Amino acid sequence: MKLDRFTTPDKCGKYALLKLRKGKPVPIGLHQPSGFIVDASMLDMGATPDTEFFVIRLKDKYAEAALMAYAGAAMQDGEVEFAEDVKKLADKAREHPSKRKPD
Repeated sequence: MKLDRFTTPDKCGKYALLKLRKGKPVPIGLHQPSGFIVDASMLDMGATPDTEFFVIRLKDKYAEAALMAYAGAAMQDGEVEFAEDVKKLADKAREHPSKRKPD
């Protein structure tokens, strides 16, 4: 298995981040929750050294270990509340019913 990050023709990652905090809520139906209008300012392709990212799904069989290491680093920085929140994600990853190798 090889890390598959740069699969697009412009060498951006295979995922993009959608920054929902920059969006405008818009109703999408009478009995449905609000959605978002997506514009280019909300989309982060991670195309520069300052915007690169790495996506970890909780179903990834390696997610728990990665998140526990991240929480440990945050704890060493004194970010206790943040570290505890990340540990909760690690717990969810450990208990995920559909664990699998990343694709």
